[in-house]
Formats: sequence, structure tokens, C-alpha cells
Amino acid sequence: MRFYVIMPVGADHRFAAKRSILEKVAQREGLTPYFPFDRTSNIAFDLDRTLLVLKDSDFVLADLSMERPSCYFELGLAQGLGKDVYLIAERGTDIHQAHGRSQTRFYDGLSSYEQVTSNILKTAKAVKPFVRLTA
Repeated sequence: MRFYVIMPVGADHRFAAKRSILEKVAQREGLTPYFPFDRTSNIAFDLDRTLLVLKDSDFVLADLSMERPSCYFELGLAQGLGKDVYLIAERGTDIHQAHGRSQTRFYDGLSSYEQVTSNILKTAKAVKPFVRLTA
């Protein structure tokens, strides 16, 4: 199962640490995160590619910390496609997204980030169990 990750990148000095935590938690759950950008990427936003990858993803994890407009834009695309979306944010973040905002799970720092994301990935995996193909 692959999930699409929406999160602040360049604006978040903890991006690399958060990405590492997500990769570790995902590996434990047998899931594959898709990160559309990283700090070293010079790739321009490509709407067609983003929609294609979102459609192919099993669910979306969206970190709305830092209230980045680009994160809300990607979130709107995912919700418009009818994807299961799990919202997280650092405690104290104002959540401007109306749909699903009451289900946002908040974290306090990186240790709490790991716990919150781990719980979400377990939940998402249970909601969308692996499809096993038989020969």
C-alpha cells in the first residue's frame, strides 16, 4: 500500500527528521510513503502528475502545520478525488480546512509525531487492508 504525504518542506527545519520518522513507521507497517518534494528538488509542481499519483495512492496523510497554502491546495485535490485523508498538525496550529478539521490529530514535538503517525498508519491499514492476489 502506498500513501501520499502532504507536509511543509522548505519552511519546516524539521522536514528531514519528520520524513525519517514517517519512513520508519511506514516500513514497520509494510506501507510505502510517497513524498512529492524534498528540499533538494528543483522540480516544478506538475498538476497532472500530482493528480495521477494521488489517484494511485491508497490514502493521504496531510500535515497542516505551518498553515502552508500549498499543503491546503494538495489536500483539496485529494479530498476532491474522494481519498481517505488523515489530518495532523503540531499543537497550536490553526486548522483552516473545513472538511474533516474536527478529526485533526495534534502532536507535540517529534516524539509525539512518531506516536501520532504510527497510530494513523495502523488505522489506515485496517480501513484499507491489503488486497491479496491468488494464482
